[in-house]
Amino acid sequence: MKLARNAFWWIGLISLWWSSGCDTRAVSFNADIRPIINEQCASCHGGVKKNGGISLLTREDALAVGESGLRVIVPGKPDSSELYLRLIHPHADMRMPLEKDPLSKDEIELFRKWIEQGAPWEKHWAFVPLTKPATFRGIDRYVQDRLQIEGLEAAPQAHPAQLIRRLSLDLIGLPPQGDFSLPHSGNWEDSIYHDFVNSLLASPHFGEKWASMWLDLARYADSQGYQKDRFRSIWAYRDWVIEALNRDLPFDQFTIEQLAGDLLEQPDTSQLIATAFHRNTMSNDEGGTDNEEFRVAAVIDRVNTTFEVWQGITMGCVQCHDHPYDPFPQQDFYQIYAYFDQSADADYSSDHPVLTAFSPVQKKQKDQLVQWLNDWEGAADDSLFVHRTQLAHSLVPTRTPIMQELPDSLRRTTRLFERGNWLVHGPEMFPLPPAALSMMPDSFPANRLGLAQWLVHPDNPLTARVFVNRIWEQLFGQGLVPSLEDFGAQGSKPVHQALLDELAWRFMHVHQWSIKALIKEIILSDTYRRAATGNEQSWEQDPANQFYSRGPRFRLSAEQIRDQVLAVSGLLNLEMYGPSVMPPQPEGVWQVIRHVLRWKTSPGTQRYRRAIYTFSRRSSPYPPSITFDAPSRELCVSRRIRTNTPLQALVTLNDSIYHEAAWKLSLTVASELEEQDATSMVQALYHRCFYTKPSPDQVEILRHLYRETKAAYEAAPELLLAFGQGADVTASQAAWAQLTLSLFNTDAFLNKT
Repeated sequence: MKLARNAFWWIGLISLWWSSGCDTRAVSFNADIRPIINEQCASCHGGVKKNGGISLLTREDALAVGESGLRVIVPGKPDSSELYLRLIHPHADMRMPLEKDPLSKDEIELFRKWIEQGAPWEKHWAFVPLTKPATFRGIDRYVQDRLQIEGLEAAPQAHPAQLIRRLSLDLIGLPPQGDFSLPHSGNWEDSIYHDFVNSLLASPHFGEKWASMWLDLARYADSQGYQKDRFRSIWAYRDWVIEALNRDLPFDQFTIEQLAGDLLEQPDTSQLIATAFHRNTMSNDEGGTDNEEFRVAAVIDRVNTTFEVWQGITMGCVQCHDHPYDPFPQQDFYQIYAYFDQSADADYSSDHPVLTAFSPVQKKQKDQLVQWLNDWEGAADDSLFVHRTQLAHSLVPTRTPIMQELPDSLRRTTRLFERGNWLVHGPEMFPLPPAALSMMPDSFPANRLGLAQWLVHPDNPLTARVFVNRIWEQLFGQGLVPSLEDFGAQGSKPVHQALLDELAWRFMHVHQWSIKALIKEIILSDTYRRAATGNEQSWEQDPANQFYSRGPRFRLSAEQIRDQVLAVSGLLNLEMYGPSVMPPQPEGVWQVIRHVLRWKTSPGTQRYRRAIYTFSRRSSPYPPSITFDAPSRELCVSRRIRTNTPLQALVTLNDSIYHEAAWKLSLTVASELEEQDATSMVQALYHRCFYTKPSPDQVEILRHLYRETKAAYEAAPELLLAFGQGADVTASQAAWAQLTLSLFNTDAFLNKT
C-alpha cells in the first residue's frame, strides 16, 4: 500500500515536470503567487487562522517550521517544501487546500517554479517606495499607450460649452456663472482654457466644493452621535478646511495641522482648530454608559480613520488579530493606538477640551467693528451706532472641541487588547508605525506630531498615492485604484499603476504637495478634456471607462445637485462660513429620535446657502442629501457609492426647493425676454440650465410639453393654487415652471458630462 501511494506521488511529480516543458520564465510573487494564496490559502494560513502553525502572510512566516516539524518552504527545493508536497499529495485528506478543489496543474507548476527560483517575496505594489521616474511621460502618454494596446480610439475634445460646465462643477461645485468669450465650436486655445482654469482655482468657492470630499473622510457632523445625538459646535473646523483649501495649504502641512497642530511650537488658533479633525469622533452621554469604553471606541476610530484617510489601509480587523492578507500583525494596531491614547478628551458630554475663540470670519467682523467704534466721534444717526453695538455683542466666541495631550503625570499605559477586547489587556505597547511600510526616523517624536511627520515623509509609500487617487476619483468618477479605501492586497489593482506613481512623485517633489497644482495638471490633460460620448467600440470594450478613451460622465453629488438648482435659478446665497443652517425639510423627520434637538428652518435667504453649510445630524441626516448617497458621517467614508433609486426622482420632482427654484427661474427668464414666445422661452431656459443651445428637436419637444401643460392647467385652474404663489398665477406661468422643473430632472442636468 505504501509503495502504491509513493508511486502515485512520483507519477504526479513526473507529470508536472513534463507539463512544464522548457518554460524558464521567472515567476512573479505578486502577479502569480500572491493571488492564489489570498484566494485559496489565506483563510486557513493567513493573519487570522494559522492552522498547523503555518502562516503565509509574510516570507518569514512561510520559511518557518510548522507544527509537523517540517519547513513550509525550503527556497530552491520544492521537493523538500511541505507547501509544495501538500499541493500534489494524492490523498484528498492530506492535499491542500482542504475541502476545496485541487489547484490546477498550471497553478501547482507556478508554485514549483517559484520555490525552485528561491521563493522570492515581493512587496505589494502599493507598499513599494516611490522613486523618481527615469523620464516623465505625462498623463496623456500613459493613457494613449494603453489605448493602443487595447485597440481603442480616443474620443475628440468635448465641446467648449460642455467643458465650461465640467470645469466649473469640478473646481467650484457650481454651474458656470456669467458670460464667457469662448468659441461655440471646435477646440479652445490653450491660453483661454488655462485662464478659465486659473480663475476657477482662485475662486473662494473652490474650497467649498473640495471640502465635501474631505469632510466625508473626517466624519464631520454637527452632532455628537449615538442615542441622544446632541448638538456639537464644531463648524469652525469645517470653515478651517474650506479656508485651508482656498489658500492651497500644502497637503503635508494640511496633514500635520489636523493630526497634531496642538503639538507644534506655539500653535496659533487656526492650527488648534485644525485638530478638531479627530474630535469628530462620536461621544455618548446616555445615562449608564461607561465613559472609558466610549473613549476607547473613539481612539480606535482615530486609528482606523487615520490609516484609511492617509494610507488607504483597512486596519479595523487588526484590532482583534493579524491582518488576514496584508503584513500587519496585531501589535501594529496598538502601537498606532499608543499615538492617540494620550489625548485629554474622554467621552465628556461637554466635549472637553474645547477652544473658546472667534472664528476667522468673526475675528474679521470684530476687528472691523472695534475699528469703527474707535474712530466714531458721534454720528447724526444714533440708530446706526446701536445696530453695530448690538452686532458686536452678538459675536459670541465659538467653543470648538480640539485635541490636547494629557500632562505627564496623567499619562496612560497603552496595552494590547486580547482579541480586541478592551477589558482584557496584553503586553504594554509603545508608539511606532507599521514596519511593513517605512521606518520611523529617529528624530521624529513619539507622539501624534511624529506620526503625522512620518505619514508625509517622502519615504512613506502610500500617502501621496492615496491622495492623488482621491483627486483622480473626484474628477473622473473612479480612482486609478477603484477601491479608494483599500490599497492592500485585496484592493483593486490599478490599470495605470505607472501613471499613479508618477503623479504621486510629482505631487510631492514637483508640486511640493500643492493640491491646486495637482488638480491643474490633471485637468489640463487631453484625457480630461475628451467628450464623454465615445464610439460603439469604446462602450462595448470598456464600459467602465477604465482606459479613459472618453471623458468623465457620472451623476453629480448630493451637494452639487442642490447647489446647481439654486444657482441656475438665482436663489443661491453665496455667503461663506459660519454656523450650519437648516433649509426646509418635512415635518416630523426628527420625531424618530430623542427630541434633544429641534429642526427650525433658517430664516430668509439662509435657507438657500450652499449644501456644505447644511446642518448634519448623524442619527437623522438631511433627507435630500442621503437620498443622493451622502453619508451620515458616523464613520470615515472614502467612497460614495452612486445609487439610482425612485426616491431620487421624488426629491427632484417634489422637494420645495426645486419648486421654488423652477418658479423663480421661469419668472426671471420671462421678465428678461422682450418677446415671450415659446421658442425664445425654451431656448433661454435651456441655456440657463445647460449653458448651450437646444437642438431644433429639443425645442419642439419642450414647446409641446409647454402647450400640453398649459392646456391641463386651463382645464383645471384649481391646480394653480398648489404653487403657493397666490391667486394671480396664470396657466402660462405654471406651465413654464413645470417645464423648468422637467429640465431640472433631465439626465443632462443631474449628470456631469
